[in-house]
Amino acid sequence: MDVFRGLLHDSGDPGRAVDLGAHRALLDRPDGWAVGPLVVGDERLSGLGEAQGSDVALSVLVGGGAGGVAALARRAGDLRLVAVETVLRDLDDPAGNATRVVAAAAGLPDGVEVFVGVPAAHGTVDAVEVLEAAGLLGRIDVAGGGPGPRPAELLSVLVEADLPFKVTGLGADPFGASGAVTVLMAVEALIDGADPKDAEALLSGVDRHRAGVALASWDEAASARVRRRLRGVDCVDVASTLDQLDGAGLLR
Repeated sequence: MDVFRGLLHDSGDPGRAVDLGAHRALLDRPDGWAVGPLVVGDERLSGLGEAQGSDVALSVLVGGGAGGVAALARRAGDLRLVAVETVLRDLDDPAGNATRVVAAAAGLPDGVEVFVGVPAAHGTVDAVEVLEAAGLLGRIDVAGGGPGPRPAELLSVLVEADLPFKVTGLGADPFGASGAVTVLMAVEALIDGADPKDAEALLSGVDRHRAGVALASWDEAASARVRRRLRGVDCVDVASTLDQLDGAGLLR
């Protein structure tokens, strides 16, 4: 199931120290090909320069918006930086905020992906257009629970805009509510023209056997269509997710 290749971003527990050894152990598993970069907050980067982490691909989550992206650009040479993540926080002017992030991202090394969290607020579509025009990517939290559009509606906006993205806020069970498999299936449904309500139903959870049959039926083209949009999903416990996917026969 090549659709899982590099899909699972290792976000770990934000309350613990960065464990490069544990991440390397995930990559060394027989199914380690499904593991993506290690996600690290910019406040936890101390000591992760060339001496310790040069072999580990990092996706750095910056907390200072455009300013944080600009600051990271100045020290990116010390890291094996493959992606940067930030969130638009100016709810009164998301498009303007997106423009500032685009300008800051111009200082990053070539090839570094920039994922920008899109708020569920007025002006979301305008912000998405700015990101898409600049070649940046989206970032959506599917945990939900707050006011504004449901996660499937935000996913629909990005699919409609043809803006690639990653997903955060996943549940621990890949087949449960907002799990890795349910996100894959919801994105595939939206690409095929499903209503956001149908995608929302998929995000609520799927039967393991039916999900396995459905994903096994995807050909190379279908997998490529999904992964062209969905670039990664954050997993707090990648090892458990791999075990559950292996148990369902999806990584064979």
